[in-house]
Amino acid sequence: MNETYTFEDVVFDLSIAYADTIGVEWEWAGAWTAAGEPLMRTHGVTMLVSLPDVYKQHGPLIPIYPRPSAAQCKAAIDVDPNYAATVAAGYVEAPAAFGERIAITPVPAAPQLTAHHLPPSPLEQTGFRGFLKSLRGGQ
Repeated sequence: MNETYTFEDVVFDLSIAYADTIGVEWEWAGAWTAAGEPLMRTHGVTMLVSLPDVYKQHGPLIPIYPRPSAAQCKAAIDVDPNYAATVAAGYVEAPAAFGERIAITPVPAAPQLTAHHLPPSPLEQTGFRGFLKSLRGGQ
């Protein structure tokens, strides 16, 4: 079972390396602090730093998962038996065929507002002269 550590509701798998926001890789040194925090190390630095300190000082940590093996890549490609033949043939999909393939049910257009959806204008209620009089204070 892999060692894990939870910090600020984020579960860290200590069996993999992590990259900070500028790309420095951090990995678990296999040791713990007295407070029960995992000690992390980076290449070329001998000082160990606790995971919460790395997280606070260097930003969020991004997991670095191992690259898939050649066998895993082949297994992923072999899911589609025609994949290799398609790639070898240099298959290019016509735009019309692509459009048909990705076509979805069209979304109905939003109803357009008409004049009866809006409150009446004061100009329409009293006329332009009445509107001007209302601006002058009823004179």
